[in-house]
This record gives sequence, C-alpha cells and structure tokens, in this order.
Amino acid sequence: MRVQIYGAGIGGSYLFMLLRDHAEVGVKEISKAVDCRCAWGIAYKQAKELYNLVGIEFDDYVLSKPKLAIANGIEMKNKNIVTFDRKKLLSDLWQEIEFKDVEADIQVDATGTSRALLPNIEMDSIYFTVQSIEKHDFDENIYAYGRRTGYAWAFPLGDKRWHIGAGDLNYERAAELVEEMRKFYGFSYSEKSCYCKAKIRMLPPSKCKPIVYKNIFGVGEAIGCVSGFGEGNAPSLECAKILADCINNSELEEYEKRVLKNFKWIEVEHEFVRDLQRNKKLSALLKLPKIALIERKRSATVNFSVTSLIRSLR
Repeated sequence: MRVQIYGAGIGGSYLFMLLRDHAEVGVKEISKAVDCRCAWGIAYKQAKELYNLVGIEFDDYVLSKPKLAIANGIEMKNKNIVTFDRKKLLSDLWQEIEFKDVEADIQVDATGTSRALLPNIEMDSIYFTVQSIEKHDFDENIYAYGRRTGYAWAFPLGDKRWHIGAGDLNYERAAELVEEMRKFYGFSYSEKSCYCKAKIRMLPPSKCKPIVYKNIFGVGEAIGCVSGFGEGNAPSLECAKILADCINNSELEEYEKRVLKNFKWIEVEHEFVRDLQRNKKLSALLKLPKIALIERKRSATVNFSVTSLIRSLR
C-alpha cells in the first residue's frame, strides 16, 4: 500500500508514525516549521496511550497538569486535560517524517480547516482565532470565558507562561473576546513572545461529509474531529488510529462508519453547544446528563447546572 499524507499536524504526523513500518508513506506539508497556533491542551490518558503505540513517551512533553478548569467563573475539577509542548513534539516527529511524494493508492487529507483535497463543506462552520504566549503569575488552572458566538481561553504552559486566545465569528470579535476574558479573570497586558491568527472548524463529523471521496480519506479536523468545547488533539490522534487500522487490515470500506460511531460523543457536545448558543434552555438541560458522562470520562467533573452556565453567557 502506498499512502500520501497531506498535512503534518497532530493527525498527519501520527498517521505517518503508525503506517511507516507497514506501507510506503510520503508526507507533504506547506509550512517550513511548526508554529505556536492553538492545540496546547489535550486529553492526557488518550494521548499517552496512543503515542505509546509508536514509541513516544508523552510525559516528556507535558507542561502542566491543571487542578481546575474554570469556565465563566464556574469551577470544575480537572481530571484529564493537560497542556503539552505541541511545538516540540511535532518538531521532533518532523525529524523522522519522510517529506516526499509517492505514487499513492490512497491520499489522506489531514489539512485541518483548509480541507485541501476533500470537497468543500456546504454549510461549514469556521471560528477565527487570535492567540499569543505571555507571562503571568497566576494559579495554573485552565481558564475559559464564553459568550454565545465564541469562547476565549488561558492555558498554563509552565514557568509562568500562558497561551491566551479566543475564537469567534471573525478576528475582530475574537480580539474583543480576549479583552473581555482579561477583565473577567484579571489577566493584565503582558509582553507577547508569540502572536498569530488561525482558524478552527466547529462541526461534528456527520456534518463534514464526504469523509471519503474517491481515494481521498479525511483525518482529524478536516472531517470535524474536534470536541464541541474545542479540543481537537486527542480526537485527531484517535481518528488517525482508526484509518491506520483500516489500511493495515484492508478494511477501508469501514472507515467512515467507524469514524461516525467512534465520535458520537462529539455529535452530542456540538448539539449541546448549539443549544446554548441559541438559548434553547430545555433542550440543553436534557442533554446535560450525557455531557456530564462524556466529560467525566474525558476531562473534568461537571458540577454545575445548565441554568448557571446559560446565565453566564451573553
């Protein structure tokens, strides 16, 4: 089997590592170096297990294990989300990747929001993000601040470094949302060691079809493998593992079905978020038990009522 992967982010680089001993694999990536965009938070248990399969000790890249996740002032006990040195991890992986063209049987679209190979999504949903790395003397918790059209975050990176940013309907609104979060939590202005803009797709896999088009197979954010609350690293790894298993077992016809089945929880999260954004209180309330079960397993103990969360959003 000959496989050409387009995109060497979290999903594409991991897929290469999974396949390199079983297939002829080439990778194409337009960036010359790994940047600092988004993606500093990840579900620890999943990341550790998945990277262990390719001989990578994930603990070597962990920067912080926050005790609390605080959303609009509402505290939750963080169980599984850590921040990690995404830039160093990918830079190390790029040293092992073969960046080349192969005459491929299969092409993989791991290009994130660009979705460079797969057909465009008719009703796409893209958030525009602004983000920076700054120094702050704060307790190392995860801080989030949301409103109906977007959300802002502050992730601790250790050594008083923080990744601060926001995603909203456009870059201007995202920048405004960062300022609102600063005021809400008290993050003052600080010298930025990195500043950039990016995009994130906020649609579940079922809304990102086609997942497979001719001999092109989508992976990760290109096909909506991002949680409703914005974490796309672990889902991208899981998605790459599903595709690698399908390739190695000659079961490519099963790929789309397995993606949709494995990420049903993402569908639930996105429906919940849409209900909150549209102020559908009863519908959101009915989904809250499922959300609590999902998050208890993946990330944090949810200990707030949907009413308090809705009241905190504007």
